[in-house]
Amino acid sequence: MFISCFKKLPLVIAVSLVASAAVADQNTLEIWSTAINSSSTSIDKDDIEFKQADHLSDLLRDIPGINIGGAHSVNQRINIRGLEDLDLDISIDGAKQNNYMYHHMGNLLINADILKSVDIEVGKHSVINAGLGGAISFETKDAKDLLFPEQTMGARVQVHGASNNYRGYSLTSYAKFNETFDALAYINGVSRGNPTDGDGNTTIGNDGTINNLLFKIGADINEQNRLDFSWDSYKDHGDYAPRADMGVATNSSITGTAVYPTQFDRKTMTLNYTLDLGDTINLEASLYQNTMTLWRDEQQNARASYRYREGKGEHKGFNLLAESYLGDDDFSQTLRYGLSTYKQTSALYDDNVLTAQESARSMNLFIEDEIDFGNGLTLTPGIRHNRVNLKTPSTDKNYTKATAALATQYQINDNWSIHASSAQLFKAPELTEIYTAAGTSLIANAQLKAETGVNNEIGFTFSDTNLLGLDKLTASTSIFRTRINHYIEAVDVAGNYVYQRQNIGKVNIRGLEVNVSMQKGNLATTLSYAKSKSKISQSGNPLDREVGDSIGIAFDYVIPSQNISLNWSSEITLKEHHYDKPSYNVHSVTAKWTPSKYQGLTLTAGIENLFDEQYTSHASRIGDTTHPVFGNLHLNDYEPGRNVKLSAAYQF
Repeated sequence: MFISCFKKLPLVIAVSLVASAAVADQNTLEIWSTAINSSSTSIDKDDIEFKQADHLSDLLRDIPGINIGGAHSVNQRINIRGLEDLDLDISIDGAKQNNYMYHHMGNLLINADILKSVDIEVGKHSVINAGLGGAISFETKDAKDLLFPEQTMGARVQVHGASNNYRGYSLTSYAKFNETFDALAYINGVSRGNPTDGDGNTTIGNDGTINNLLFKIGADINEQNRLDFSWDSYKDHGDYAPRADMGVATNSSITGTAVYPTQFDRKTMTLNYTLDLGDTINLEASLYQNTMTLWRDEQQNARASYRYREGKGEHKGFNLLAESYLGDDDFSQTLRYGLSTYKQTSALYDDNVLTAQESARSMNLFIEDEIDFGNGLTLTPGIRHNRVNLKTPSTDKNYTKATAALATQYQINDNWSIHASSAQLFKAPELTEIYTAAGTSLIANAQLKAETGVNNEIGFTFSDTNLLGLDKLTASTSIFRTRINHYIEAVDVAGNYVYQRQNIGKVNIRGLEVNVSMQKGNLATTLSYAKSKSKISQSGNPLDREVGDSIGIAFDYVIPSQNISLNWSSEITLKEHHYDKPSYNVHSVTAKWTPSKYQGLTLTAGIENLFDEQYTSHASRIGDTTHPVFGNLHLNDYEPGRNVKLSAAYQF
């Protein structure tokens, strides 16, 4: 199953063996982790080895306001306050990821294992990022992150398996060749079968492999200038259900046990430049190309007039963000300014013949000024110019608008601070769904407007190191209200699957997020609560993927003398009444051991969904419907049931 990966193994193994000989006698530290920075929580560090993350839900489920829909590997759907990834600004190493590939699959191919950091803006607060509901920036590891002090070469080998039908491995080699150059080579392979859900039913259409290859080379030109080049290839291939976002019941009702040979790939190339001149200017620039392709053998599709179909979405772009500091402790300004520009294209091929294509160009300029008055008060005004030129079979139009934001924070004392923000929203109509004719089947709408609106938030943060006998207590909360004008949906105008994109009115979203963390000795506890409620003015209904109320609880306990870490985490989602989404409670336990006798070795064991809960994420397809062709359908995309995970990693 790993043939494509094993073709590349000799290079990686060779570098690993050289690194092993060079550093086998060194003491090692635990550095294979991912920093999670979120505007909705004070949690700032999560260890990937500890979570054994094989899906984005494993990595981000603890963040208030965020949910991950989709149980299938090709269906990772990030949801912030009921808004899906197409309404968010998402990037990997600076490369924009927003493609509308196929409504039965997700639009993101992300390997959680190799991530260095995840920076999350829950809701829009600043002019720097686009997106109606916020932004998520993923950054992958590089050699400088993994090398120990005084180390010039290193490697890591990891293997893992799980009782609910998957197994995998990763190999990483990294080196610093001289004072200028460093490099990283990473390969990851996962083989999956069909898992069982909480009721013991075996799913269909999950049998496949994931292969991820990442190569990075960096150059420290001098103390102020650095260049990084990365090439990232992610391939998810398998015999998959034709509707990967739906469960066994729907697929069985429509196509029985049929599975389609499927290839869902991403290739990303980035060239990053950083300049550090201290307070004068810090600058980051990214030049990138990101390509996603979805290929499928449609032989079993009786309604298809073709054998093979391939959809392709591509972003070519450039980002620049600079920061300059002026002032002193009594009064200072931090200016952040820059631009983002890209060209997005999509194309559809039937039996290798081009049948449809679309394109869009975007240019955005922004500047904000964080003004610190030296008395605890900080004001951050900003302005952004947005311009999108859209060329599709149903739209040929320019969308231009200036948006503004204002944020404020006041540090009342050493323990308390309050914050508030108001940010205008803008989103031009996006390119249409690539895999279903790339917009050629849509009725043109010359009156289609861009989505606009505003996000308002207010909240506080509290921190104390000597309260109630605790070593540390932190608490934060945000109350928000988001209004989106001219909300866009594809409307079936004739009742026979002839669609037109229309502005269907306003969407109002309101809610709050709360996070409390406590630490006493070796025990740490985190409690989070998130609530969101939306309403579409035209229909009175909430957003389809509204999650509702969710609670997260985590306990972490460390036994330093044995180098053992223990974790219990619980995800409690309350019933959503409008769409009758049932409540569920999911609990997981994990133990990690780093034996002192074997430096660099990490053993991790965990049980996910400990009590074998039968559940569907509220951010996934869920509920019952009546289809005019296929009749009554049960849409639930059930998550896997109990899953025992084991992994071993050795870093040297």
